[in-house]
Amino acid sequence: MKLNDRLPQVLEEMLSATLSADEQVRFSLKSDLTLDRRYGDTYLVVTSKRIFVLDNRQIIRSFFLSEIREIKVDELFSGARLVVVTPADEQVLIYYTKAFVPEFSVLCRLINEILRGRYSLPPDEDEHSYCPKCGMPLPDRGDRCPRCLPRLKILMRLLGLVMPYRSGVILLMTMTFVTVFSQMGPPFITKMIVDDVITKKNQQHLLLWIGLMVGCGLLLLLSRLIGGTITVWLSGRVAADLRARLHTALQRLRMNYFNRRESGEIIGRVMHDTSELQHFLIDGLPYFLVNILSFIAIAVMLLYLDAKLALLVFLPVPFLIGGGRWFWQKLIPLFHQHGSRISALHSILGESVQGIKSVKAFSSEARRIREFDGTNENMFGIGFIVEKTFLRFSEVMFWIMSLGVVGVWFFSARRIAGGDPNLTLGTLLAFVGYIWLFYGPMQWFTAIMNWMTHAFSGAERIFAVFDSPPEVYEAPDAVSLPRIRGDISLREVRFSYERGKEIIKGISFDIRAGEMVGLVGRSGAGKSTVINLICRFYDADAGQISVDGYPIARIKLLQLRQQIGMVMQEPFLFNASIRENIGYGLAGAGFAEIVAAAKAANAHDFIINTEDGYDTIVGERGAKLSSGERQRIAIARSLLHNPPILILDEATSSVDTETEKAIQGAMANLITGRTTIVIAHRLSTLRNAKKLIVIDDGRLAETGTHEELLADNGIYRRLIDMQAELSRLKADDLGDLT
Repeated sequence: MKLNDRLPQVLEEMLSATLSADEQVRFSLKSDLTLDRRYGDTYLVVTSKRIFVLDNRQIIRSFFLSEIREIKVDELFSGARLVVVTPADEQVLIYYTKAFVPEFSVLCRLINEILRGRYSLPPDEDEHSYCPKCGMPLPDRGDRCPRCLPRLKILMRLLGLVMPYRSGVILLMTMTFVTVFSQMGPPFITKMIVDDVITKKNQQHLLLWIGLMVGCGLLLLLSRLIGGTITVWLSGRVAADLRARLHTALQRLRMNYFNRRESGEIIGRVMHDTSELQHFLIDGLPYFLVNILSFIAIAVMLLYLDAKLALLVFLPVPFLIGGGRWFWQKLIPLFHQHGSRISALHSILGESVQGIKSVKAFSSEARRIREFDGTNENMFGIGFIVEKTFLRFSEVMFWIMSLGVVGVWFFSARRIAGGDPNLTLGTLLAFVGYIWLFYGPMQWFTAIMNWMTHAFSGAERIFAVFDSPPEVYEAPDAVSLPRIRGDISLREVRFSYERGKEIIKGISFDIRAGEMVGLVGRSGAGKSTVINLICRFYDADAGQISVDGYPIARIKLLQLRQQIGMVMQEPFLFNASIRENIGYGLAGAGFAEIVAAAKAANAHDFIINTEDGYDTIVGERGAKLSSGERQRIAIARSLLHNPPILILDEATSSVDTETEKAIQGAMANLITGRTTIVIAHRLSTLRNAKKLIVIDDGRLAETGTHEELLADNGIYRRLIDMQAELSRLKADDLGDLT
């Protein structure tokens, strides 16, 4: 997200001459539309005192910040515009197309923050929509440009992955040298047999040369067996290390990373991309090392045998290198598209499996099949183009190399037939043998490029995960709070999941330690988002959240999370036993503690009635249990955690009224002395809350007790009346059915 576009030098000089001595530029952003809505460059510059609009030649208009009430966004058919609101009127500030909507939405929010006397930091400048180097549109905002991959850097990082296994690498390199040396022997031995034995009819040295040839073959076999074994072990070890590092990195990424990506795409990176990399390390890298060494050694041998013929062999090399560069540039975007199709296919397949009940319930099998088949065909189409391009290049390169061989035969045959004493038949045969060993690496170069391009595309996506910022930054002076009391304070907190779309809009409230507080509001009002911010799953864009008087950014994250217990609206259970799922709340918990927590959550009775009791496997995401049973296990897990702050996000929404009463009765003693934040679907369950906080459209609308808010006849009263009306309608419907 770039909010500091560089102005042309003429405009910079003009603006500098206009600014006062104490006036500083804060933001500058370029639009792709002029004020008459034609394509062209227009600049919006925000200083500490004014807002300027400039085109490529001059300052068009300016406004003092003191004259502006607010800046607002007007969405148009093909883009949007910023409008400045003054006490006198409203004026268009700048137009822009849809490509710049996120940037200008964020800038609008930042300007309004300045107008209110606050100055928020701009978002990270890492989400470009176009490559800043070549201008190519990126597959997704913030992605790396497929044409501008830092190949050498990626290669060095890949080589860095095997450095922990230096001894294996050294042995592999030794076997590589032995392999090259043993391959170099037979053509030279062939020359000696022809010139020394056959031509001179001298059989004394025949056994020597045959023995050396057999020895070269055995040495080649041994070196390739040892080298191959080391390669397989190293590649498998590196791939396993990568998968482990990827999984670890994914655990520490920001929640925004997962919001923007399908689970299938992430799984594809862990499994498919590491497999592609392993394939390259097994097949591509050894051939690359062997053939590079062979290429150099054989080039020296060809020059030694006959420099003139060697020049004929070297003639196609520039065409092969130039063609390889073109081939690389053409295939990299295709490989990225192929990787995207694989991720999309994984996502659709995962949804089809995980949502099979919904698919069958709505008789949507045919629709899912069409979606999968369409994506599958797209992947086939890209894969076919990739392989077709590779095949054509490979065959053309082979034809070019054949021209070099033909040239060698033509000129060498003329020289030998003409009686040239510097070129013998044995030298010619050795030369031809070396030619194919020389061109072999060039032929393999195309195959290696295929593997390398696949591997580098996957490696780039893997390294992008490693390079992604962690979920939160812990302050250098972070404090340690072994036991939190539970005082919570929010001051002018603002937050948006997507840049420019603010969800929390300046909320402030306090919760005292030990209080039970209810968060109330319509669906989508921002209640769960407030919880996410308190738990620091996300960092607020502006404002401050404090626990026990300390900003949560200054509390050690592990200690903060360990002292907050959560029961979500849709609890997640691991595919393990009930005992393990409850015990997940406290490492090393004994069986008696697990049972006590289950009893407190009113889960013990149904657990002991299952076939294997506490050892019952719940299935993927708890599929073998009912929604109410899953909820009670999640409550038991949180109670075992025994945190000073307890958060219940619609924790009883999936249980019937009788079970809900039993759970709430069992939890009454546990809530005592514990800061408890409750989001409840049934507002009647919040009657005993010390305070109710009503959120509407991301803002604090009302606060007070149940009785106080009922008397105010505000949002809370309307929500209560709506629920009462719904209950009455349901009762009438049941009466009609009976």
